Amino acid sequence: MSSKWIMNAGMGLALSVMLASGGAMAQDKTSDEPTLDKQSGDQTNAQENAHETDVQEKGAPKLARECRDLAVQKDDDGKEFDGNSIYDSNAKDYKASELEKSDTFELLVDLLGEGNAKYNLTCQVDAQGNLSYESMEKTSKVKSNPGGA
Repeated sequence: MSSKWIMNAGMGLALSVMLASGGAMAQDKTSDEPTLDKQSGDQTNAQENAHETDVQEKGAPKLARECRDLAVQKDDDGKEFDGNSIYDSNAKDYKASELEKSDTFELLVDLLGEGNAKYNLTCQVDAQGNLSYESMEKTSKVKSNPGGA
């Protein structure tokens, strides 16, 4: 084998490793807060081509964060999903003015888990804004927005 062939093979291997490691760094966004463009101050997506939910792009609504925090406190497995990012929620659909005094709104909050796992949290919100925790289910599906992200 010629030294030129070995050098080209080595360069190709080095380039492949660099590309692979760069791709590994561009993983999914795990924050509940939107990214701000440092120059313009506008909210921006850290990965321009990544498909994110509105919650990931704009930040989790306060009601969804409160449901997650309450679930962590109340659920026996709360430590398992403590700190997990909110993937999606139907919190934007809550309108206290549309509820009768005795009615409640079923608040659904989906947290990111490992791999394709999701933690589906269910809370109830009444017309006065009082929040109560119902349950958690670990699945691979989003329950708060079944039509897609």
